[in-house]
Amino acid sequence: MRLLTNKQMRDIEYIATEKSGIPSILLMEHAALAVTTECLKENLKNVLIISGKGNNGGDGLAVARQLLCHDEINTAVVFIGDPEQATKDCKTNLNALIAYGANIIYVKNKADLSGLERIIFASDVVIDAIVGTGLHTKLHELTEMLVTLINEKADYIISVDCPSGINTNTGEDHGIAVYADKTVTFHLPKIGLMLYPAAEHVGELVVGSISLPVDNEHEQGCFYTLTDKEAAKLLPKRGIRTNKGTFGKAMIIAGCDLMAGAALIACTAAYRTGCGLVRAAVNPYVATVIHNGLPEAVTNILPDKDGKLYGGSFKTIAEKLDEMSVIAMGCGLGNTKDIYDLVSKVVEKASVPLILDGDALNVLEGRTDILRQLKAPCIITPHLKEMARLTGLDTDFISEELIAVAGNFSKEFNVITVLKDAHTVIALPNGDIYINTTGSSALSKGGNGDCLTGAIAGLIAQGLAPEDAAVLGCYICGKAGEYAAEELTEYGVLARDTANCIPKVIKNLLAENED
Repeated sequence: MRLLTNKQMRDIEYIATEKSGIPSILLMEHAALAVTTECLKENLKNVLIISGKGNNGGDGLAVARQLLCHDEINTAVVFIGDPEQATKDCKTNLNALIAYGANIIYVKNKADLSGLERIIFASDVVIDAIVGTGLHTKLHELTEMLVTLINEKADYIISVDCPSGINTNTGEDHGIAVYADKTVTFHLPKIGLMLYPAAEHVGELVVGSISLPVDNEHEQGCFYTLTDKEAAKLLPKRGIRTNKGTFGKAMIIAGCDLMAGAALIACTAAYRTGCGLVRAAVNPYVATVIHNGLPEAVTNILPDKDGKLYGGSFKTIAEKLDEMSVIAMGCGLGNTKDIYDLVSKVVEKASVPLILDGDALNVLEGRTDILRQLKAPCIITPHLKEMARLTGLDTDFISEELIAVAGNFSKEFNVITVLKDAHTVIALPNGDIYINTTGSSALSKGGNGDCLTGAIAGLIAQGLAPEDAAVLGCYICGKAGEYAAEELTEYGVLARDTANCIPKVIKNLLAENED
């Protein structure tokens, strides 16, 4: 599903109203209807709509008018600001409410907030239509006080288009914003709704139609997130007359004496996603762990130095690389100069898609130019600290500028960047950005990055394009973590639990394809 910037949404509305002749008040009415529909799903007796003086407030006032048609619902309105300064469509809906004899409370200063605490507390639902997607600065003091009151006293909050206080381009919340239980956004989701910290404010996200056609034509440099149906369509197809070679061969170069489990988890995830044959290129000790934990894996036992692979290990696998469908390396290798020698040789030699994770990225600190020697598509899967080492940027800056940092790196080095965060950003060299929204704190535990690397490798092995595998792999591993947490809680999930829940995710996606 495509995501929009604020400007893109404004452009779409401009074309609709100024070029196609659709009255803006009609778009507002459809937006209100989408919110009203969600309201009526709840068991309502008392509804409070809190509206600002902009078009977002106009949406809220239209919701109030629609709810007034339901005699069983007590509907009250709080209007923030000077009505004379309201936008044209907002004023139209305000005047209609006045004509209907609606209960409207006007708040122009701090003194007018007196008594609102009781009204908010007594409402079954508070509809937040204070500030919409145009916000790019901190809320004014009066609005801040009202938002604080809503967050503290409201039982259930539905935000119109976005929670008031967030920047829907960047995901910033400027320190205070409404914490909605549900957000009804319009036409298509806005980018900032998918990014933290704003994503914490959104609650359940519903996309409401305002009767504008959705242009699904792909344009480079656009933003997307994967829906369940889209994920299902990306799954590699499985025929009947097949063998292990049909579904590809993945080589996993991973592990050391201190982190053998990283290799085991990556190999397990590759098999669980459907890879035909997983070849673990590992040292003797890690091979023993693989044999005991995943006897299905084939091992190439590589010579090591002090328990870690090194440049001299390359000779053992050099002739095997071209036989593979995909190569993944880095999980638990260790960060040493000798590991860099091995990584650089694989980067220079590999003619099949390559995934670099963990220590295969750490050893590139200050030496990222090696990536310019890539002969095949490459996916890198850094977390924030690893990205900081690759770029020299501060982790706090990266956290606030995930899209820009990932996008710039992908364009500069012609790689697919999977920048891992609570909502992972996948940046493609052509400028496309995907934001993955599956997963939970269950994945905040060692080994889940290895699981993701293995899952992506397993998908590429089956013939999926690297960019699709990166996006689908993030989706699947996030969902697998969610499913594992249903049984084990978010506290108790281990990375191997995530890997073992991958088939459940795939099963549900297959069912999605049948619907």
